[in-house]
Amino acid sequence: MSNQLTFLKENYCRPANLLEKADKGLFGLERHTPQARTLTAKAPCKRLGYPEFDPAGLKQSYRDARSGAELPVFAVFNLEGSNELHAYIGAKRKSTFEPTLNLANHLPFGKTQKWLQATNAQNLRAHRLAGFGYLALALLAAGLMALLAGPRLLNEPAFGASERLPESLVQLLLLCGVTFCATLLSGFLLSTALVNRLFPAKTLSVTATFDGLLPAATREKALRARDFFDNLYVVVDQQNRWESKLLPIPEAVLLDPLLIGEKRKNFQSRYYLIDQFELTKAEDYLVAEFLQQPD
Repeated sequence: MSNQLTFLKENYCRPANLLEKADKGLFGLERHTPQARTLTAKAPCKRLGYPEFDPAGLKQSYRDARSGAELPVFAVFNLEGSNELHAYIGAKRKSTFEPTLNLANHLPFGKTQKWLQATNAQNLRAHRLAGFGYLALALLAAGLMALLAGPRLLNEPAFGASERLPESLVQLLLLCGVTFCATLLSGFLLSTALVNRLFPAKTLSVTATFDGLLPAATREKALRARDFFDNLYVVVDQQNRWESKLLPIPEAVLLDPLLIGEKRKNFQSRYYLIDQFELTKAEDYLVAEFLQQPD
């Protein structure tokens, strides 16, 4: 049994007044009739016994003993989605997940990103120094171009005395600007390639894998709740189980996952705890569900 998931269930769930619409179960042909509107107005609402789940509980993290990376304690899977959760973290970005995995956006990958920034501190420092260097080089190149081309442009006899100076200044400024931009761009490309070669930046890719079956009772709860919620999620204890090059190969066992339902309204999401269950192996599931006991 996972103490982390039990703590999550006991401390981040609170009683909720969740009501099921009275017109649930009506066909589209019926839903817009006067009788259906009467039913909706007069029928008592059915209260659903799902406590509200606070996703702030998912922001817990731990520091891996071997790599030092700070990773989320939990992982989130969509019940209708993939059994793998991939997160890609760079020095300047963290993973964000699509709407069907909205609950996973509460996982604290920002802490992992800060750890990665510290790991890439040498690379970032070298990029800053290179930036000052190619900026100074671009200014120097523009200044030299002004010194070399300035006298010729200012003494160009192609214009009258009243027009010579303004037109020459325009040409000089344009030439200096082009030189500055060209030097800046070339310096940026060269310095970026050199810094990345000498101080390569590291990125972190971590993967959580769900491997198991829902027991029959939990599957029935999920099927009943599927039409009421926008998304159904499974929350698992992933501590010391993330797969990555920096971490050891994880154990395959997932402990007592939580089944969470997401209900969206006015561009906001609220989450509700549907069940906590133990995963079932295929052999146990077949025996429990399909083995006929002799009379």
